[in-house]
Amino acid sequence: MDATMPASIAAFLCLLSVAAAMDPAERETLFLVMDAVSSDRDWRSESPDPCGAPWPGLECKPAPGSAAPLHVTRLDFGVEPNPSCKDAAAFPPQVLTLPRLQSLFFVECFNNPAAVTALVLPSANLSSSTLQQLSIRANPSLSGVMPPQLVRLRSLQVLTISQNGLVRGEIPQGIGELKSLVHLDLSYNSLSGPVPSRISELQGLVGLDLSYNSLSGPIPSRIGDLRQLQKLDLSSNNLTGGIPDTVANLTALTFLALSNNGLSGHFPPGLSGLRNLQYLIMDNNPMDVPLPSELGSLARLQELRLAGSGYSGPIPAAFGQLASLTTLSLEDNNLTGEIPAGLSRLHRIYHLNLSNNGLGGAVPFDGAFLRRLGRNLDLSGNSGLCLDDRDVVRDAGIGVGACHGGGGRDGSLARDSVSSATRGVMTRASTDSFRFHLLGPVCVVVISCIFLPSNEYA
Repeated sequence: MDATMPASIAAFLCLLSVAAAMDPAERETLFLVMDAVSSDRDWRSESPDPCGAPWPGLECKPAPGSAAPLHVTRLDFGVEPNPSCKDAAAFPPQVLTLPRLQSLFFVECFNNPAAVTALVLPSANLSSSTLQQLSIRANPSLSGVMPPQLVRLRSLQVLTISQNGLVRGEIPQGIGELKSLVHLDLSYNSLSGPVPSRISELQGLVGLDLSYNSLSGPIPSRIGDLRQLQKLDLSSNNLTGGIPDTVANLTALTFLALSNNGLSGHFPPGLSGLRNLQYLIMDNNPMDVPLPSELGSLARLQELRLAGSGYSGPIPAAFGQLASLTTLSLEDNNLTGEIPAGLSRLHRIYHLNLSNNGLGGAVPFDGAFLRRLGRNLDLSGNSGLCLDDRDVVRDAGIGVGACHGGGGRDGSLARDSVSSATRGVMTRASTDSFRFHLLGPVCVVVISCIFLPSNEYA
């Protein structure tokens, strides 16, 4: 070292060189991970000291209370600027043996259908792992069962294993051991079996997404123990039974999605207590009950989707109080009665679908409302509905005709409305109506022709 160099700088450089050194065993583990995943064949030779010259996707830090050595704390593969994965990339189990790893991401990494790789975790004890965030997402060639060893990663706060269509099996019953979990996303896989009852032990959970799997059985009754939960998405599974009454205990919920299941029965009592709820998505369940008026008290609700679920009876007038509502989908049900006038005062709504029900009476929407929603308004498939304002019927394109003086529906104008919506279907009844209206003036012309010879000025 240069004798003229100030002592403070020399000490700093000496400390830096010590801190930059990696434990040889940890460095070799990192090399093995890169060999299994990275598309860069020269990585080992070009980066002999990875933590000494970090690159995108790699972060290193010293252990707490120490300046040396540096440890790998974050690895991120698959999406630029992070290292890309090679065509034959294989999931490296040894990555979870890195002693100070806190965050691990494999996103769009295992994509080659000719190189399917198994999601396998090491059999060694992982309870001392420091891993806090694990994200394995959008890997269509990743296969295998959901690893039971996951429950040993006791420091996990965020667990995302999503959009890996070949990942199957059941959610480990021991999932409740991950007491530090805040977000759990196992959506878009091929998981089966029940929703584990022990999931209710994750008291700090804020987000739970198990959607788009093949989970079956009931929703656990203790789901209501997750008092911090803000997002619950169990949609597109094979769940059956009723919605547990304990769901009403989830007062922090902002997003609730249970659509495309086999759920039935009544809404839980006390559902009106979910004051923070903004999205309620429950399409396509065989509920077969009247719509509860209590939903009208959810003042923050922005989207209410209840299509295709056999709801009967009238649309509750209380729905007109949902001032924050932007989307209301009630199509393909068995609803009857008139459209509540209060819906016309929902100034934020831009998507309204009430089609294919048994609604009747005059539509309570004026021309300004119809023009504002345009094609986002669908009232078709309700034979009893009509519009009082004849001037807007032809331009509305919503599948509804004009009312007669007595409140009935004018068949010819209804036909024009359907035509403007390009529905392309003319029923026999509407064809007969068309003939009736056409024959009237023809008869008048014929009678005039008969009397023409007796009046030369006619």
